[in-house]
Amino acid sequence: MNADIPTLRCWVRLPHISSLPGVEEAYAFAVQSVKGRALAFHCMLRSGAHYRGVPIHAISLSPDAEEASLEDCQLWDCFSNRPVVTVFDYLRDHQCLCQTRSGPQAGVYLFTVDWLPDSAERPGFVLQPDQNKCAHVIALDTGNLCALPTNRIAWRDGYFIGSTPNPRAMSYKVQSEVYQSESCDWDVSRDERYMYGGTSEPT
Repeated sequence: MNADIPTLRCWVRLPHISSLPGVEEAYAFAVQSVKGRALAFHCMLRSGAHYRGVPIHAISLSPDAEEASLEDCQLWDCFSNRPVVTVFDYLRDHQCLCQTRSGPQAGVYLFTVDWLPDSAERPGFVLQPDQNKCAHVIALDTGNLCALPTNRIAWRDGYFIGSTPNPRAMSYKVQSEVYQSESCDWDVSRDERYMYGGTSEPT
């Protein structure tokens, strides 16, 4: 249920983990994914405590950032107990506009969480292309984090897209088809030739 992330300097809002007010400086270094729950973080706190299960809305990127609601920070709960974290090099530090429940917010890409099925017997929504979603984790300009799927983020830059992206104008549709390259239409089960019926020999 745990996966490493790029180390993130942050502040943890103490009322979520303590009886004290305010925030405590920390480093978030891993995520914790429990199916049906919000994304959580492992944090090393200034006090020397390692606190696991810090919810995403308890993480602040500046000590005075106003807390956002959990519903704004994450649209969908985790899909399984087996998270996979990827830092897409093309998206690294890429600016974007996030469509949160309360409206658009600007931010910068940090990393992506995706999920493997819990098991072959319990794949959940992970193997359903019209239901499965990854979560791009974004550092919002407000000082909060959000974890949103691809269809809630419009990317922008100064060399390819520009500063005013408009993916809605393209009427993209949800991916609902499962693509498989293998079928029984091409039967090579009894063909031992190197090129499966080709005439040229390998060089």
